[in-house]
Amino acid sequence: MIELKRNGNIINKKYLEYFLPTVLVALANNIAVMVDSMIVGNMLGSVSMAAINVLTPVTQFYFSMTILFGLGASTLISFAKGKNDREAADTTFTTATILLIILSAAFMILQFTFVNNIAELLTPIEALRSELLKYYIPFIIGTPFSLLLPSAVHCIRSDGRPKFASNLIIISNAINLVMDIVLMGPFNMGIAGSAIATVIGNLIAFCIMLTHFKNKKNTLRFDFRAALSPKKLRKECVSLFTTGISGALGTMLVTVTTFYMNTAIQNTGGQEGMVSMSVISNCQIFISAFVTGASQTMIPIVSALFGGRDTVGIKYAMKRAILVLLIAAAAITLIIEIAPAPVALLFGDKTPAEMAAIVPALRISALSFIGMSMSFLFMYYFTATQRKAMSLTVSIVNGIVLTIPFAYVLGHLFGITGLWMTSCAAQYGTWIVIAVMIILTIAKSNGRYNDIFLLDKADELLSFSVKSDADVSEIKSAVADKITDGNKIAEAVSELFAFVSKQDRSAENDIIIRHEGSSQVILLRNNGAEIDGSNFSGKYKSFEYSAVLGMNQIKEII
Repeated sequence: MIELKRNGNIINKKYLEYFLPTVLVALANNIAVMVDSMIVGNMLGSVSMAAINVLTPVTQFYFSMTILFGLGASTLISFAKGKNDREAADTTFTTATILLIILSAAFMILQFTFVNNIAELLTPIEALRSELLKYYIPFIIGTPFSLLLPSAVHCIRSDGRPKFASNLIIISNAINLVMDIVLMGPFNMGIAGSAIATVIGNLIAFCIMLTHFKNKKNTLRFDFRAALSPKKLRKECVSLFTTGISGALGTMLVTVTTFYMNTAIQNTGGQEGMVSMSVISNCQIFISAFVTGASQTMIPIVSALFGGRDTVGIKYAMKRAILVLLIAAAAITLIIEIAPAPVALLFGDKTPAEMAAIVPALRISALSFIGMSMSFLFMYYFTATQRKAMSLTVSIVNGIVLTIPFAYVLGHLFGITGLWMTSCAAQYGTWIVIAVMIILTIAKSNGRYNDIFLLDKADELLSFSVKSDADVSEIKSAVADKITDGNKIAEAVSELFAFVSKQDRSAENDIIIRHEGSSQVILLRNNGAEIDGSNFSGKYKSFEYSAVLGMNQIKEII
């Protein structure tokens, strides 16, 4: 007799399929800065490298916009597809694209108008400001591609093409790397060449990205009906904003705290302190790739599962994300603690005075990486499960509520060492806030929630996994035995499974049976070849098919 048990095979395989591409997507706005810093540090020296780091508040702001409109749109698209609502997915995608085009134009005009004022605000040190302006002007010119490319990549990833999304990032940064060397070497363009190289990489990758919308695997369409209806457009904008705001606000607040920290470090540690900060920032970019990669891999998967109300699948995805993040954060922390000097030298030769400042700064800051990983993971998890208030709270607390007060107090007590301690205090303080929110939510739920995932299983009748080569009659009998008065449901499940299993005998299937009002819903999800549902002759209320993250999903109501 077949045993009806749920396993995490489909979810785990999907997570691993998306992880590396998503790590690369997470680096879309920041890896160029890290590569530029390494090459500039080696070719032009520490002052030029520090100048690029001075621009971090601006690059972080750009990144926040791609989170707001790219990751926000991706989350809504995945949720809509999990509910089999294709029209909502298309409307979200179109609205996000329109808003990003408008923002690109506005950002370019504002920055060109006030470029000198912004440079003076970013650094009081004349030598750094002179280099900064050379880098900043080409950076502004590349604004549309810096915003549209990573945002579109988020959506393409949710459209079931993570490898294509990954390739776009690889191409962009490979071109950036080559052009860095060419423009700063033979063409002798200095730090400006580094910024131009980034723009060229993004432009070419953007052109390649457009081919996705001619690809037969593309399921996203431009639907301008929302743009033609002010009421509908306003509703879509609000939905995008409230979904993406926690992640975006977290990044925007990092912009504020980065500006505050840069100012405090320049005042306390001078140029050596700023060189140390530039090395730390680049190490944080690297760990952030894994943090946001593991977290954002989880977002479209959990959003789609949440749309389909698959609570067991959500837990499998989260447990995998937690494991991946803890391993990555612990490994990177250990490397920095053991060998901080070689890590620092990746970003160019340093004077003895600079190395003396960098080594303790790196070791202290690296201790925050594990705390950062879990804070960001739960912030994004709350976004994916529509707990927007909790996600926003984590974003604000982590971004500014703890960081600036800790920096002020610790800086006054311990000087530059206290400033390096700030990140640890803020990240582990955020853990406490998250734990308190979860405990209070469980306490107020009247038994609906009983663990940290805060998921309600009240309407779920049965959830199990089965391979397509399983015996249909055994499945029918097992379902009937598990569910009270379940003969009708068992018949529908066996009929649906028999149809799907003929399409691909090697596929794995997750089947969820639940109440939905006065009806029962069967949700079947599998990782086999694309299913043609036109030949299915179901005898119940409805049969809906959709492709979700490259998986087949069928919903039948009885």
